[in-house]
Amino acid sequence: MSAPTPLLQNAWAFARDFPRDQMPKQYMWDIVDYVPVIIDANLTGRGGWVWGSGSMNGDAMSGIVAAFPQGEQLLVASTANTWYVVSTSDPFPATSFGSCTLHKQNPIQGGLNVFAFDGIGASVPQVLSSPSGAAPTIANMHATAPKAKYGTYYNDMVVVGGTPGEDNVVRFSIPANPLNAWDSNSTLGSNKPITGMGALRAAILVFHNGSTERIRGQVPDRSTGKGDMKVEPLFDRVGCGDARSIAYWQDNCVFADEHGVHMTDGAVIRNLCSQGAILYYWRMLYANQISVAGNVFLDYYQVTIRRSDGSATTLICDLNRRQWYRFSNVYALSYIASSGTTGMERIYAGMAGTNRLARMSPMYFPITTGNTVVNADADGKPVLPVFETAWYQMGRMGRKRTRFAYLTYDMRTTAAVAAATKFDFPAELEGERVAPAPAAIMPMVSLSRINHPADASYTAMGNMPPSTHSYTRFKLPVSGAHYGIGFKVTQLQASTVTRVYNLEVDELPLEPSRL
Repeated sequence: MSAPTPLLQNAWAFARDFPRDQMPKQYMWDIVDYVPVIIDANLTGRGGWVWGSGSMNGDAMSGIVAAFPQGEQLLVASTANTWYVVSTSDPFPATSFGSCTLHKQNPIQGGLNVFAFDGIGASVPQVLSSPSGAAPTIANMHATAPKAKYGTYYNDMVVVGGTPGEDNVVRFSIPANPLNAWDSNSTLGSNKPITGMGALRAAILVFHNGSTERIRGQVPDRSTGKGDMKVEPLFDRVGCGDARSIAYWQDNCVFADEHGVHMTDGAVIRNLCSQGAILYYWRMLYANQISVAGNVFLDYYQVTIRRSDGSATTLICDLNRRQWYRFSNVYALSYIASSGTTGMERIYAGMAGTNRLARMSPMYFPITTGNTVVNADADGKPVLPVFETAWYQMGRMGRKRTRFAYLTYDMRTTAAVAAATKFDFPAELEGERVAPAPAAIMPMVSLSRINHPADASYTAMGNMPPSTHSYTRFKLPVSGAHYGIGFKVTQLQASTVTRVYNLEVDELPLEPSRL
């Protein structure tokens, strides 16, 4: 009696920095639209994203969930230079309340005020406040404030950089009084033009194209005396190409450039793409980028690269495991995350070309019980997960006679579709069925294969139907004698739930000397 060999081995992340025939057990070749491990199966299909705002005049280029004394407010700046306050209650109306400038980073909050920086350096930063809980009031910082493109908040000071004419200079507001006149002597010089800034517990990060510096100390130079702050090199091969990629996680700053996605605690920089074995993939993806936006939700860094050819790719990094997977149909220009100060932690995306926000958190928590609506994104596109395995040699070198491939899954359709579709499968063993010819079923999932690790296209093996039970196992014939095999599993129809438990192959080694 044959004993099918399980292939997935708890693999749920994808990697490209290994040859496909030498992939470590925990990796696949590709994985799209699954939320691995954190739900109820090794691979669970993601939920659909939903709209998070009404229509605005322009796309959401930046935003912040501001913690004002009378409660949180979701503030969004649009590419049409308009500020909006977005309700967090359905249907999430967006109400304009003033004009903004072009932003190259999200606004920051310091104390009870929100500060927004002019991305072209034409005006001083704006200050937004809402002591009464009404729509925020907008004011400009003092006329002596720098017209900086980037900024952060550190030790009760607004710290800025990238001012036209002094692109490499860092300036500091008066401590605890950022709205007062600025001290022209409270400055530090960095080595290159500034492309972004961040703040950690004991250091200010100053980003450039291709390098990063840090500022340590507590007190900057002032007209009244010398301070203890100084600029130090942190890394000379890693920088930040787009300040919209800067985010924070557990006293670490996460940011991106052409070399990868990086994380630092102010002392050491680690490349998450290198640690997750997608460095080659990232570098190819980064070519011709027009924007890179990222933020942290729970323990996941979600980053979207939009490219000049109109494509957009969204990657998810599990920050604890340093491993990656992908989401499709997310074309974010910006990300806005809350810290969960009231209610649940949330993450929003400014979807390019839609003039609206989208709520991303439902993607991570699909409804897996009692769902009567198929998973689809708010723009109408169904969620159709895909994964591609490694190429498995399955034992020592030599040909193997391959008979069947088995997929154990749970992909359910709606009751209306199920009632209108008849299935007639010959039972071989309880819980195991042979999929009929593709024309005889409503195709829910397809299985295809490659026989060689460098094959550019897959050979279709057939389709399988929706689940008739919550745990379904089907097999398709493979046939042939090969040195190894790789698979692609593609969902073809939208489902109310998608779970993949296992993929197995039934093979028998031939005489190793046979070529």
